[in-house]
Amino acid sequence: MRVCLSCLLLVLAVNVPAQPVPGASATVKHVYNLATPTEDSDTPVGALQRTEFETYGPNGRRLRVEWRAPDGSVSLAFMELYDASDQPFGAVYFEGADLDPTLERFEYRPEEGGRVVRTVTYLNGAGEVTGVNEFVSDADGREVERRYGVSAEGARGMDTVTYDGANETGYVYERTDGSRLIENVFRVETLDERGNWTSRTVVRNGAAWIFETREITYRAP
Repeated sequence: MRVCLSCLLLVLAVNVPAQPVPGASATVKHVYNLATPTEDSDTPVGALQRTEFETYGPNGRRLRVEWRAPDGSVSLAFMELYDASDQPFGAVYFEGADLDPTLERFEYRPEEGGRVVRTVTYLNGAGEVTGVNEFVSDADGREVERRYGVSAEGARGMDTVTYDGANETGYVYERTDGSRLIENVFRVETLDERGNWTSRTVVRNGAAWIFETREITYRAP
């Protein structure tokens, strides 16, 4: 299938949650295991869920993310684009063996208190709109809200994100009627010499759920 290049240059960023490596060029190996092993397991954690490989350029720009399934096959490949001022303006990603890309178009608008809303319009390879989400950053550039299924009537649901400095400490997902579905707390176990976390446990609704590790290799700018 032929993809319109001008369309590619208008899009950005699949909803792959960023785990920033501030101000650094780096590569990251990010491993997700279930937090609880099975009864017959001799390992301290449960089954492997997926492995991510992330590439960051100068100023911590995330350039590429690759997800691999437990069998090693690539389940998602994602590339971000930036303009001359390092503003993200486009991305394209492929899922599994599907050669039809998903594209994202970004629009920005200010909110009160120095917040910025990034509206993400998702398009398939034919240019058809498949959905809209919104991501809200505070005055420090931290993503503090994620609004899903946005339409003229509002959003179907929203994550409210909390932080300790630059490190995300968790989020709560709620429906627009106020009912709470998910509360994830990130319990950091270890940090590296730059203050970036290298292992943490995700506690979902009060129970340990996922154990994550990151191997971060920093490169000279």
